[in-house]
Amino acid sequence: METRTYTTIDLRKQMGEILDRTRIAGEPAAITRKGKTLAYLVPAEWFERYRQLADTASADEDAA
Repeated sequence: METRTYTTIDLRKQMGEILDRTRIAGEPAAITRKGKTLAYLVPAEWFERYRQLADTASADEDAA
């Protein structure tokens, strides 16, 4: 799936649409300012899964 890119101005003008595309369609979005990526917007399930994986990896490192 291709990551769509939006400027901070796009984000301000189209917040609802961008959030819907991310939440409903599962499309990630890169948010940019002056050509540089500031943040990524991903579905909540993706982030929650990332956190679980990071916590598991951290626990594994602590146990080693």
